Amino acid sequence: MTQEPIAVVYGYHQKRMFPEVKPENVIPFRLIHLLKGRRPSAIYRTGLGKSAAAWRMLAELEDLAWQTGAPIIHERQLREEEIPTP
Repeated sequence: MTQEPIAVVYGYHQKRMFPEVKPENVIPFRLIHLLKGRRPSAIYRTGLGKSAAAWRMLAELEDLAWQTGAPIIHERQLREEEIPTP
């Protein structure tokens, strides 16, 4: 079981959006079985689309967050923090 943050991405090319997440903790959204046994400190995610697989992954992430107390952080939230306010 890992206590490190994980990132769930649409594709591996998006892993650079989350430099705080180790490469082995980046999970493509179709590989839902890789969540088993994890207890992440934080769950980062990108937009996953609207497919049935994406909705299943989102449901699993919500369940994992509820069980572990880990926050789910969308990449959009990280971009909003980077924008300087005038």
